[in-house]
Amino acid sequence: MKRFLILSKANMLINIRNRTTMFWNFAFPIGLILLYGVIWTDQIAWLAVGVVVLNLMSSGLLGDAARLANMRERGFLQRVQATPLPAWQLIASYVLTRLLLVLGQSAAIVATAVLVYHAEFTWSGLAAAVPLALAGGLVFLLIGQFISAIAPTSGAAGAIGQAVYFPLMFVSDLFLPLALLPSWLANISRWTPATMLVDLVRPALVPIPRNESVAVSLAGLAIYGIVALVLAARFFRWEQR
Repeated sequence: MKRFLILSKANMLINIRNRTTMFWNFAFPIGLILLYGVIWTDQIAWLAVGVVVLNLMSSGLLGDAARLANMRERGFLQRVQATPLPAWQLIASYVLTRLLLVLGQSAAIVATAVLVYHAEFTWSGLAAAVPLALAGGLVFLLIGQFISAIAPTSGAAGAIGQAVYFPLMFVSDLFLPLALLPSWLANISRWTPATMLVDLVRPALVPIPRNESVAVSLAGLAIYGIVALVLAARFFRWEQR
C-alpha cells in the first residue's frame, strides 16, 4: 500500500506540473464556459454540462492516449516492468490519479458557471451527477488506453485521439442539440459514448427529459468500457516496437 500511495502521489505531481495538462484540462474548459456564458447566459447550466463531458472526453482521448504512449517511448514502462512493483498497482495508481483530476476539473467548471453566471444546480443533482461523471471519465480513460496500446508512437496516439474526439465534439449533444442534426446523423450519434454520458449527466443537473433511459445509457457506456478494457489489455506493450 505504501508503494501504491507513493506512486499515486508521484503521478499526481507529474500531472499538476505539466503545463500542457493544466492548460487544456483546467484553463481551456474554464475559458470556454466563460465565453459561452457571455453569449448564452440563459443556457449556461445546459452548456456547463456539455463542457464537463467535453473535458472528460478530452482527458481520455487526447491526454491519456498520448501520455501512456509517451511513457512507453521514453522507456518508463520498461523500467517499471523490471521493478518488483506489480503491474496492477501501476495501472490502479494511474487510473486513480486521472479520475481525481477529472473530478477536480469538473468541479472547477461547475463552480465557474455558478459563481460567475449564477447557474442553478441542486445538491441532490450534483450528488447524482458525480458518480455518472466518474464512470464516463473511466470509460474515456479506457478508450484512451486502447488507443495508446495500438498506436506506434505518442504522435500517432494523439492523431488517433483527435480523429475520434473532434467528430464527437460536434455531434454528441454537447453544444448542438441532436434535434438540429440530420436524422441519420442523430440516429448514429445516440449510440456514441459522449452522447450517452451527456444524456445521463445533463438531466441530473438540468430539468430536461432524457433521450434514452438510464438503463440503456449505462449499459451502452459499460459495453464501451468493457470492450476498451479487453482490447487495451490485449494490445498492451511495455516496450516500444
